[in-house]
Formats: sequence, structure tokens, C-alpha cells
Amino acid sequence: MIMYEFIYSILKQSGDLLNILGMVGIALLTVLIPIAVAIFNDKKDFEVLDRNVILDHVVNARYFLIYLALVYTPILLWASSPYSLRFLELVAWGVGIYFIAMVLINSYHWMKGNKFMLRFDYLRKLNNPKDMEESWRSVWEAKNINTQNEKEFFTIFSTSIDNLLKNNDRET
Repeated sequence: MIMYEFIYSILKQSGDLLNILGMVGIALLTVLIPIAVAIFNDKKDFEVLDRNVILDHVVNARYFLIYLALVYTPILLWASSPYSLRFLELVAWGVGIYFIAMVLINSYHWMKGNKFMLRFDYLRKLNNPKDMEESWRSVWEAKNINTQNEKEFFTIFSTSIDNLLKNNDRET
């Protein structure tokens, strides 16, 4: 009962809690901006592949607007929401913050970690023909690939071609 009253009193507030929620979202986005600039200004081998990996695997650009909506829609609706709905809004905000934090963590791993594992994972899951052509061109145009990574690229490429041929045979 005490916990219920505590949660109810927090949800009843609108000023301080609302400001805190907004500031946490702004803080994460503020940190994300220079990280995004640093990631996209890094011009090396695999430029097109890396751009695709960053957009599809690291940042999840396709869903990023949804993440922002999860963070800021509850803040916009907070003042006009009944207290019973505010808990759900708080949960949605938390989910959005979690996803934006995951983008930051993935960005850190991209900048500091082994990029080849993310590249390999992206290429294994790739099924868009346009992205496939651009990404593989980026791989084969790269210079100075070590032998182990080149073998892995070739294995993934061979598997992708085999899958394309099997799918093509099924369609005819």
C-alpha cells in the first residue's frame, strides 16, 4: 500500500518529474550527436559497407524516430493525461531511453571494438539487393584485408550467392 501511494504521488507531480524526463532524453541525444559525427567522418576501407552497418546495425536508423517518439510523446501528453495513464507513459519513456542508450552503447562498440564481427553479421543478414551490391563492392574494392577476414568474407559471399541461386530456382 505504501508503494502504491509513493508511485501515485510521483505520477501526480507534473513539474519536476517532467523536467527530469525531458533532460535525460536531451542529454542522451546531446551525447549521440558528436558520436554520430565521429562515426560518419571516419573514411577508410569498406566505406559503403560501414555506412550500411552503422545505419542498420549500430544506430538502427529505421527505428530511431520511434525511439524518439517513445521518449518525447509521453512528455508532451503528460499534463493532459489522467494519473492512471501516466504510469504507461513512464514505461514508454523508459523503453525509449533504453533504446537510445543501446544506440550509444552500440556506437561505442563500433568505435572501439572489432568492426569485422559487426560487418560479418550484417553481411550474413543482408537480403536487400541494392544494399547487397553496394556492400559487396565495398568489400572487394578494399585493400589490405588480412587473410582470415578475407576468407570469412568469401565464405559469407559464397553462402549468399548459394541462397540467391536457391531462391531463384524456387521462383522459376
